[in-house]
Amino acid sequence: MFHIVYISSAIKPFSESELVDLLITCRERNSQKGITGMLLYNDGNFMQIIEGEETAVKELYAIIGQDPRHNGHILLIEEPTSESLFGEWSMAFRNLTDQNIQKIPGFSRFMDRALIAENFKKDPTGCLELMKMFRDESR
Repeated sequence: MFHIVYISSAIKPFSESELVDLLITCRERNSQKGITGMLLYNDGNFMQIIEGEETAVKELYAIIGQDPRHNGHILLIEEPTSESLFGEWSMAFRNLTDQNIQKIPGFSRFMDRALIAENFKKDPTGCLELMKMFRDESR
């Protein structure tokens, strides 16, 4: 098992329908390749964890890096892991601009920080903790 966590910025904010289309595509592709994970979106910023077999995860990350809809990729975590954190989802998703999401106890403003490497590389494990919080709230 291997996972990658990264952040990136959309070239332009995604509409609700664009986010739905993105999720449908991601879920289909990930299911075929045995990849699981979670995607967080907030005001044009993405944070994503992708996990699965190392080669498949690295190949997918390379494809994501070429996607013209976003740029400014910052790789936060790239490592083997002993367990799947999101094994039940081909791609879980949370839109952090949703007011109901912001009412969840423990909601984090983690992604409100500017998308510069220094803001996230200081504590890349914070990304995993944020994603786990949303995973656990969904159960």
